[in-house]
This record gives sequence, C-alpha cells and structure tokens, in this order.
Amino acid sequence: MATENPANLEEVIELVRARSALMVKGGGTKPSLWEVGDSRSVIDMTGLSGIIEYLSSEYTITVRSGTRLQTVIEALGKNGQYLPFDPPLAEQGASIGGTVAAGLSGPGAYRYGPLKDFIIGIRFVDGLGNHVRGGGNVVKNAAGFDFPKLFNGSLGRLGILTEVSFKVFPEPQRYVTLQARMPSLEDAVGLLPRLKGFDLEGVELDSTFLLSLRLGYQQPTMAARRQALESLVGKPLRLTLEEEESEIWRDFKCFSWQGNHQCLFKVATHPTSALRLIRSLNEQTWQFHLGNGGKALYLACPEPAEIDSLDGLLQAQKLTGLQLQGPVSSHPIIGEFPGSSFVDRLQKALDPNGIFPSFSPAEPLPA
Repeated sequence: MATENPANLEEVIELVRARSALMVKGGGTKPSLWEVGDSRSVIDMTGLSGIIEYLSSEYTITVRSGTRLQTVIEALGKNGQYLPFDPPLAEQGASIGGTVAAGLSGPGAYRYGPLKDFIIGIRFVDGLGNHVRGGGNVVKNAAGFDFPKLFNGSLGRLGILTEVSFKVFPEPQRYVTLQARMPSLEDAVGLLPRLKGFDLEGVELDSTFLLSLRLGYQQPTMAARRQALESLVGKPLRLTLEEEESEIWRDFKCFSWQGNHQCLFKVATHPTSALRLIRSLNEQTWQFHLGNGGKALYLACPEPAEIDSLDGLLQAQKLTGLQLQGPVSSHPIIGEFPGSSFVDRLQKALDPNGIFPSFSPAEPLPA
C-alpha cells in the first residue's frame, strides 16, 4: 500500500486524476478508517496544513484539512475562543479533515451540539479531480447543496477535504467538575435525561458508573447549582477545579479509559438503547464509556474476534457502529446503516469512477 504526501492542492488534484483507487489519511489517530488492506494508494493530507483565515471578531476560522486540531485549539485559545463541539484525540495528533470525516465530537457536544452544527463551509476534491466548494467562510445562510453536513462522517468516501470553515464560541474562563459513583448502571442511565436544563458543559459516565458533570464556573451561583444537582443525584458530589479538573476531561477525549484494548468503536445511541446494548455485551470482554449524556457510546475490546458479535447485536437493535481503531474485518461501519441507498447515489455522483472506497462493503475494488 503506497502512501502519497501531496504538499499542495495541485498535487492532490493530480493524484486523483492519475490514480484508480485512493484512500485519504489525516493524523492517523483512527487507523480503522484508512488502513483498508488492499491495493489503494493512501493520500496523507498532513502536508496541506495551516490556518487560512481567522476572524476572531466574527467568530469564524478557516483551515486546511491536514491541520492538527491542537494547532487550531491553541490559536483560538489566544483569543479566549474554542471549538464548542470539543473534538477528541487532539493531543494524539488528530487532524481537522479526519475529525470531520469521522464525525467525531467530544464532551462539549452535550450542551452545544455536534461537529456538524459548526461547519459553515468546506472545499473538497471530487472523484474527477474537480475542486468543489460548499457553504462559505462566514456565518450566514447559503444556497445550494449542503455539502458541509454531508461530509460530516463521510469517511473519505465522497471526496478529499481540502479546507473547512467553522463557527467558534467564547470559552468559559474556568470550569468545575462534580462527580459521584452511581449504585448501578440502571440508576446512572435513568438519571441522564433528567440533567437537561442544568446548563452542563459535559455529562460522561464510565464503566465503573462514575458520573462526571462539567459546569462553567460562576462563583455567585456555584453553591446553589451544586446543591440542586446533589438533590437530583441523591448523594454528595465531589468538586474538582483547576488542573485536576482539566485532566479529567483530557482523559475522556484521549480515550485513556480504553487501556490496552486495541479495538475501539463509537455507537450512536440514546440512554435507553445504550443501556440495552451494554447489558447485551460480555462484561469480561468489553469496556464502555458513555458520552454526550448518553448519545455517544464508546466500546473497546481486546480482540478483533469480538467484532462479529457486536455487529450482530447492533443489527438486532437497529444501531449503527463505527470502528475507529483495530483491524477491520470488512468495513468500518457495522450494524445497521440507514440511508445507505441515498449515500450510494451521492457517492456515484461525486465519484463516478469509484476512485474512493465504497460505503457498500460488498462492492468490489475498482480495477
């Protein structure tokens, strides 16, 4: 499997027009999305990096797709701003393009919404080598096909992202985290829907039933907010501030809970379906972390042999999973794939020659 390292847009276009089978790679933190194990050439996009335009007064930023998340986070932080969807794997080297292609949001999505809500424009190279623009680089309504949202979670199957524009927010100056270990998984999951309305910056639950609630720190109201949450939870909440508090959420976004488990999956859920799926898994094999108030279930296991069993459970429960790490047996999307017929039509329109991998795992590799 050859790897190409284009240094500019022109080289990307030339590669697309000259190759019959390509796969796109960003920072390499989600290898199951680009280690396809066939004869495709891999385009490493990290050579196309850098901030193109940052308008702090307009709360927008446009960057090249190979730019490291950490670079963007640091640039925004100098002006007290941030990406509200709080993307994971930044410290491991994840890129902007790879994050969008995987559709990954972090704890901040609980309050502010997922990544797709903050993309206002993209540019990409389609399967014919055309450089296409969708949306814009300012916050306004734009006419035309909504390519920015379609490329969220596109897995590099629709084209090669070259630029992405985001709207950004002011970041709270300080945070506080309140934690309590719940008596059971059922108690913890049952509580999640009742936390709405508390203006929480993040709600996470780990496999030991430790519930973590993040708030923007406001001294005049802190005592009352803590008391209200303790009344709801039914027990005292441990308060954490400063560096220890930041470390809690850094660990969540780095998937430190995963340990030595080599296979990592994300499943789109809600609290009830998450509970049902967790209870269906072998507790001795699987490790879980429930994020975004129950809307994102991350699962880790030590052996690829467990993938087929998870696939079957997801199909039976009509859930969709995405494999982020570990050897891929056939396709990174497992379980049910709603809307696949629409996506197939869209892919054929943007990539009529089948340069990029198909969303349909049964479709053969182009000759």
